[in-house]
Amino acid sequence: MLHILWILIKFILILLGILLGLVLLAVLLVLFCPVRYSAAAAKEGDSFKEAEIEARVSWLFRAIGVRFFFKNGEQKLVITLFGISLDQIRGWLDGLGKRRKARRRRRSQSRGQGSRGKTGAKSGKPVADSGKAAADDQKKSSKQKERTRSEPEKSSEKKAEVKEIQAKESELPHEKTTEPEAERTEEGSEAESRKKEEQQEPIRQEPSREMPEKKSPDIVRITVSEKKSPEAANTEDVADEVPEVIEGETSESVNTESGKSQLPVLFTRIRDILTRIIGLPGALWRKITSFIKGILGKIRHIRNTIAGIRSKLDWWKEFLGNEKTKAAIALVWKDAKGLIHHVLPTKVEGQVTFGCDDPSITGTVLAVLGMTFPFHQNRIQVTPLFDGENQLTGNISLKGRIYGIMFVKAALEIYINKNVKYVINRWKHKED
Repeated sequence: MLHILWILIKFILILLGILLGLVLLAVLLVLFCPVRYSAAAAKEGDSFKEAEIEARVSWLFRAIGVRFFFKNGEQKLVITLFGISLDQIRGWLDGLGKRRKARRRRRSQSRGQGSRGKTGAKSGKPVADSGKAAADDQKKSSKQKERTRSEPEKSSEKKAEVKEIQAKESELPHEKTTEPEAERTEEGSEAESRKKEEQQEPIRQEPSREMPEKKSPDIVRITVSEKKSPEAANTEDVADEVPEVIEGETSESVNTESGKSQLPVLFTRIRDILTRIIGLPGALWRKITSFIKGILGKIRHIRNTIAGIRSKLDWWKEFLGNEKTKAAIALVWKDAKGLIHHVLPTKVEGQVTFGCDDPSITGTVLAVLGMTFPFHQNRIQVTPLFDGENQLTGNISLKGRIYGIMFVKAALEIYINKNVKYVINRWKHKED
């Protein structure tokens, strides 16, 4: 039992060691295996469409690479694995898949033919007989299809005939019915009418007993008009005269009341006007005081902002003037310059010939190109033309490499340095 456990532990440890070794190998490759790049450009004609550009980036001894081409106004990007493009690998994989499918089809067809031959041999009939049987089956199936197609047509014809017969029967007059049937129907209708009359007779008699006699509206109107006495007519005339007297009295009373009610309204208006006149100085004083307070508040706000800006400037002056801050900035600048120098191409070659319409412009361009001398160290030959023509021809090629260990080294130097830690801590607590 212990021996088996020891074997399992040994196997697990071996797997872990292999995984750790692979991870370590990958880290070492990233750090010490350089990323190489190269680029080349050439232009001989007048237009930039005739220019040719080619750029390459590779890693792990060109196991992984990227290429970019620009030629005759067309551009192309190619990714390669061990020098083989991904398009070629995809084509190979597609071809393998098609071949496998073709093999499977052939195998399935051969198996089907073998199974048919076996069934023919067992039944004692040759394969030709089986072919005839298949042909017979096809003929039977075609006949069945024709029958199924003809059946709905026949059914539709039958339905049409039935509809025509029904229409003809409906057009015939009702008088052609047989005499005994007509007599039966008349007798049945008479019996039903008698029963209905018997049921309705008591219903008609009941309301005549219960309901009293009612006079027509014309008679009622006549009786009402007849009952009116001459005394009532006199009272109506008096009533017509009374409202006229009342209306005159009410109009006089309304005029007197309106005259009385207008007096307090005038008093209130006069009082409001006086209060407004008296309150004008106070309102003006309030407006003046509020305006002065607003100006004073704005002045205070401006003074506070100026004081805040001054305090921030003092802090920055003290922060940048500190020796630790200066040492940290110097370290960062040194590492940045080293990385830029490392990333720049190590080999540059080329020859450029250019000219402009205005010779002064050609001179200024030549002065700008002269400032790039520290980078290419006179490896690119520049030939200016002062003929007064626009021209740009030449070719340039460059190569370089980038190591990952250089970036790791610079990052560790900056992170471990005490001055940098002081600057980070001071920046975090700058508000305090």
